Amino acid sequence: MEEKKYTASSIQTLEGMEHVRLRPQMYFEDCFLENNLNSLVFGSLCPAIDEYFDNICDEIFVYVDKNSLKIKYNAGMSLEKSWDLTKAECIMTKIGACSNEKKHLKVGDEFCRVGMAIINAVSEKCELKTIWNKQKGHFIFEKGKTIFREISEIEIFEDSTTISFEIDKEVFGKSIFELNDLQLKINSLKDKLPNLQIKLNT
Repeated sequence: MEEKKYTASSIQTLEGMEHVRLRPQMYFEDCFLENNLNSLVFGSLCPAIDEYFDNICDEIFVYVDKNSLKIKYNAGMSLEKSWDLTKAECIMTKIGACSNEKKHLKVGDEFCRVGMAIINAVSEKCELKTIWNKQKGHFIFEKGKTIFREISEIEIFEDSTTISFEIDKEVFGKSIFELNDLQLKINSLKDKLPNLQIKLNT
C-alpha cells in the first residue's frame, strides 16, 4: 500500500466555526447516537441555569417544533462590554466564552457540555433578545456569525432573555426534536433543580 505523504499544501485552514459544521459528531455525539436534536435543548439552558444558582432565574419556557428551538427565561444576559463585544455576544459567538463567563463551576461541569457558540454555529439562523439592567440587546446570527446587533436603553425593570434557533438541516439531516424523550429529560432536570419551573411547549 502506498504511504500517504503530507505536505504544507495538505493543511486545510478553516474559518470561524467551519470546523464545527464539518465535524458535528465530535461536538454533538448524543444527537447522532439518539437520532434526534434533544441534547441541544439542555446545552442552550446553561446561561439560565447559571442565573438559577444565583436565585435570579426561576422560570424557563422551552418551545420546539421539528428543527426549531426557542428558550425564554426570566433573567437577562449581560450586555456589559467584554473586550470589543458585549458578554452576551461573546457567549453566542466565541468558543470557550460560555464557560469563561459562568459564575458557577457546577454549571460548566454538568450543564454546559458544548457551549452556546457551538450550538449557534450549527444553526442556520439564531436570534437573541435580552433585557438586562434597563438595556435591550437584539442580535441575529447566521451559522454562528453576527449579522445584526442593536443595543438600546429602555425603561423596563424586569430582565428576560429569548433565544431562537433554526437548527441547520445541512448539519443534522432529517433529525428533529423528539417530544416524549425531551419531556422525560426535562422532568429529570426538574428533580435536580426543584426550585426551577421548566415548561415544554410545542
